[in-house]
Amino acid sequence: MKTLQNIQFQQFINLLLLVIIAFIQSKIQTSWSTIILLAIFASAIELGFSYHYRNKVFFPYSAIITSFGVVLMIGWTQWYIPYILTALALSQKWLLRIDKGHLFNPSNLAVVLALALFYPKALPIVGQLGREGYITIIAIVALAIAILIRVNRIIIPIAFVLSYVALEYLLIGSTDPHWKIDDFITTFYSTSFIVYIFFMLTDPRVTPDNSYLQMLFGLCVALFVTILDYTTGVHVRNLFIAVFIMSPTFIPLYRQVNKKDFLKYLFVLILCAIIVVYILGQSSRYFSM
Repeated sequence: MKTLQNIQFQQFINLLLLVIIAFIQSKIQTSWSTIILLAIFASAIELGFSYHYRNKVFFPYSAIITSFGVVLMIGWTQWYIPYILTALALSQKWLLRIDKGHLFNPSNLAVVLALALFYPKALPIVGQLGREGYITIIAIVALAIAILIRVNRIIIPIAFVLSYVALEYLLIGSTDPHWKIDDFITTFYSTSFIVYIFFMLTDPRVTPDNSYLQMLFGLCVALFVTILDYTTGVHVRNLFIAVFIMSPTFIPLYRQVNKKDFLKYLFVLILCAIIVVYILGQSSRYFSM
């Protein structure tokens, strides 16, 4: 019974359903054997760090969820790429901590690192889940909302979606004659976009508990995405970059950054800025959600 009530178990089930949907739709880019091996690899890394730092082991839901996120959101041309991205994404949870907490959602970080380290051999390919029917979308969203209510994070996706629609319409819709609100809104029917909103944007470990800060976080992510869309063109990568930047930026607002951690925190911010500039300087490719 405790397992059924476990938040990470519920997230694991929800993402597993999405992986199954992708296979049913015959749109996923990899095989079950690769997914299972990647999940085992991720679990080994998580358990290794846990035993080293805490001298205990547990069922690695978080690691498996991260491996699912890598599979669902990233396409690669070389077999070793997802393993490296998964290892780096999980390692930062244990090695790069401020006030006993990590700084980035592992799956989102994996997407950004894919663009920074392996582009164009690794790209966000969020179309592989397709645009599912209304029943599937409602079921997935219902499960995700139930999780967010339990962890008190429902305000973030609401603030993000409302701000994102309004800002894109005001800043881009008013200046681009080819921009259509109907085409933009259809983005929200993408199951992949739902994964981004409900699993990457709202990670309880790297978002504030305070309701007002959650609203501000959602607004700032939407604003950063819109600014990137306006200045660099509309690319899916902008969504992941925005979370990548805003997650550590908000840390001092709800965690204590002491003198011991300040230089580390400053280094992380500078490194994030360098990574973003490098990604934005890459030759443009076609990204589609």
